[in-house]
Amino acid sequence: MSHFGTITCLSDLGNSDESVGVIHSILRQAAPHASVIDLSHEIDPGDTRTAALMLARSVPYLAPGIVLASVGHRLVRPAIAVSVGDGQSMLVGPDNGVLAAATAAVGGADEAVHIGLDPASEAASALHPARDVLAPAAGRLAAGEPLSSLGAAVDPSLLLPALVAVPRIADDGMVIAEVLSVTRWGTVQINVDREILDGLGDLLVAEWAPTPQSDTSQAVRLMPPRQAGTSGLALADDPHGLLELTVAGGSAAHLGLDVGTEVRLRPAT
Repeated sequence: MSHFGTITCLSDLGNSDESVGVIHSILRQAAPHASVIDLSHEIDPGDTRTAALMLARSVPYLAPGIVLASVGHRLVRPAIAVSVGDGQSMLVGPDNGVLAAATAAVGGADEAVHIGLDPASEAASALHPARDVLAPAAGRLAAGEPLSSLGAAVDPSLLLPALVAVPRIADDGMVIAEVLSVTRWGTVQINVDREILDGLGDLLVAEWAPTPQSDTSQAVRLMPPRQAGTSGLALADDPHGLLELTVAGGSAAHLGLDVGTEVRLRPAT
């Protein structure tokens, strides 16, 4: 049997009640040797896109072991467990797209199973999947049980694909991006990197739908690699290989851009 020494948790459970503590206790009883790391429990309820993005950004830095991802207070999609990296790690969560981008980031799935539910407790399990399905399954894997013991095998290619948006390029060369996140520092991460903007020049126009807080477009300067803006609105490198809208010495939150907002980038004329 192959034991795992680390269990990393990501969820929308929050920290205002006993839920996270109960999950820790379940994992402790099943795998007392394993360290439990809380990546985050403050995902907005049911926000699978943000959870998928957070996990995909983090997975290259996570210790090998078990990843337990629970988003959604009802088990509306089957619970799954996925082996990656030739069995170095196992990802456990609902088949709702949260695990897909992280799985791709580490080279794809080796194998996957649907986690079987106890018919006697199926109703309760569907209402609290983290407590009744996912945590027990993660604990069993950490304790050394084989993946096949959790349920029937499933073709990994049939799992729900990633929900993280990809940029598009219009016929006229305009890049159509999307806001992925707005950080607590007021920077606005978008789903483009420097390669996608190659050929558009250093001075761009960013356009988005109007909001009460902002105009529909602004000039933005693409900063040299690894340099922040020195004035005005700029596109600068973020820690994950993408670009972010930032304001030197301030916050770009006043732009009124939310997660999912479409941002069009074209050369300034």
